[in-house]
Amino acid sequence: MSWYENHGYIEDPFSTKKGAFIEQSIHLNGPTEELVYSIEAGNMMLIEGNKGTGKTALLFSAIEKFKGERKVIYFDCNTDEVDIKKLMQNKYGIVGKLLNLMPKGMVLMLDNFKKLNHKELERAKYYYDNNYLRSIIFTGNDSELPDNIRDRIGNRIIKLKSLTTSDAVELVRNRLNSLEFLPEKIIKKIYAKSKKDTVSFLESCGKTCKNATEAGESVVSEKNLGEIDG
Repeated sequence: MSWYENHGYIEDPFSTKKGAFIEQSIHLNGPTEELVYSIEAGNMMLIEGNKGTGKTALLFSAIEKFKGERKVIYFDCNTDEVDIKKLMQNKYGIVGKLLNLMPKGMVLMLDNFKKLNHKELERAKYYYDNNYLRSIIFTGNDSELPDNIRDRIGNRIIKLKSLTTSDAVELVRNRLNSLEFLPEKIIKKIYAKSKKDTVSFLESCGKTCKNATEAGESVVSEKNLGEIDG
């Protein structure tokens, strides 16, 4: 039995899987509204932020708003070589490929666009200009975009900041529904060790709770903190 099942949770409350617990990421509420508005307005947009600031979580938060419309294509450019035409045609399945069908009015989210080659960037721009794509959202660094894409984006950039310590405490409170097992002072120490990387922070919270549970502790204490880097 996992540590979290021992505490009555069905799934890991500190999961960092894409889309996990996005409804509890309160710090993304404002940026999500801004992103959804920009998508509905048919814009190109860029999301910037250091590692672990919530860029991918923000995309999935917006995806939730469009659930059921089957209009959103998400792709993590870190995972494989991107073929935007194939991504588009996949929306129609095998028939789309055979008949070379292209959907209209799609929303394309390109996470970690840095690995996207120039040809695919130009193809994305072409589909956008011809209304196959209603909106394109990139995550990454502004300086890595070609000038013609950057000009289209203009000032439509969401710059995500690292969580404050208070945000980190609130995030854990929302995930656990309580701070009885993992006290606030311990959360703050874990966050300080994480160097403001949200993913690292959540993973360390999970590891600390696991260590404390396996040691038979009813409350996480400072003696568990030394083990999170080990």
